[in-house]
Amino acid sequence: MARWSSMVEALTLSVRNWRLWILQFIGNAAIFALFLGWLRVPDAHWWQLLFQFLLMIVVAAAALVLHGGTLNYLQSAHLDKPKTPPLPPAFLRALKHLLAIAVCVLVFYFLRNLVDRLDNYELSFPGYLRSGFPAWLRRMISEPALDNLYSGFVSLLRFVILPGLLLPFALFSADSGFRGLMALRDWSRTVRSIAYWIALLAAAVIGVYLGQLIMGWKLDPNTSTLRGEEASFVTRQLLAYLLGLFSWLLACSMLGRTRATGN
Repeated sequence: MARWSSMVEALTLSVRNWRLWILQFIGNAAIFALFLGWLRVPDAHWWQLLFQFLLMIVVAAAALVLHGGTLNYLQSAHLDKPKTPPLPPAFLRALKHLLAIAVCVLVFYFLRNLVDRLDNYELSFPGYLRSGFPAWLRRMISEPALDNLYSGFVSLLRFVILPGLLLPFALFSADSGFRGLMALRDWSRTVRSIAYWIALLAAAVIGVYLGQLIMGWKLDPNTSTLRGEEASFVTRQLLAYLLGLFSWLLACSMLGRTRATGN
């Protein structure tokens, strides 16, 4: 019952603050627009290369402050219940600890690249593993089933386990700077929370699986028009974007509650 109530509390807090939603909605869109602008900057002269470098720094810093501030804010919201804390202090604290957040993100990027390399073995490893099974087990487990099991494991590692292990350090560094990267006791208490992992799994299903499912929707090619295809694409993009924001805020809210309450 306590685990269910903590899930409901994290869910409620993740959806009720419209100011945070607007900030996330506009902020991520603006960062993406800046990134697209960065891709279009020419590189024929040294000053254009310098501008490219500075613009990339601005884009990266904006993303780190936006999401680090969101982590800080939702933690504060769980600590300051029933009051609603102001937004600016959480984001200013993230800006102050920008370098520490960047270190955490770089570690995540490195480990994520290692996980992504597992895709190279998607076609070979399940078959190799099944070839070592005894005949009775091969009759029970088909090769497509083992392929799906391997793909599911890699997806779980990519979207739940790795983020779940490193996301607490992102919060600690956004809140406390480099000291947060050494907060192993707080990290251990966070990752022992079953409710935290349930929320992360739910966020992955909503943000990744449902988002991809929505983006895969197709109109009937026999009756659709160009205008209809454009409207469908925009609608699907918007729905997937909103689901992604919701899943991210749900994960951040559950993490903030776990840090605030210790369970």
